Amino acid sequence: MWFAHEDGGLWLRTDPDTDWYRNLVAEPRCRVILGQAAADAVREVVPDEERALRHLIDLWRPKYGAEWVADWYVERGRVPVRLRLVPPD
Repeated sequence: MWFAHEDGGLWLRTDPDTDWYRNLVAEPRCRVILGQAAADAVREVVPDEERALRHLIDLWRPKYGAEWVADWYVERGRVPVRLRLVPPD
């Protein structure tokens, strides 16, 4: 799954009908596992989804390459997901 890290959080993009997204809508607390690292996180509501998707595309381009990241990602009915990482106790 493609993601971007920014300002203490993760940005993802998904189809609104996926189970994991519906679970996050119902219960915004989650656990994120990236390779050997794990962290608690909380889904934040994204007020302007289209703007957030465009921002996410801008974050993805340097990471994954402009040839792989196209503007049509915004127009495919996907939703942005912002997870704020919770610092460990």
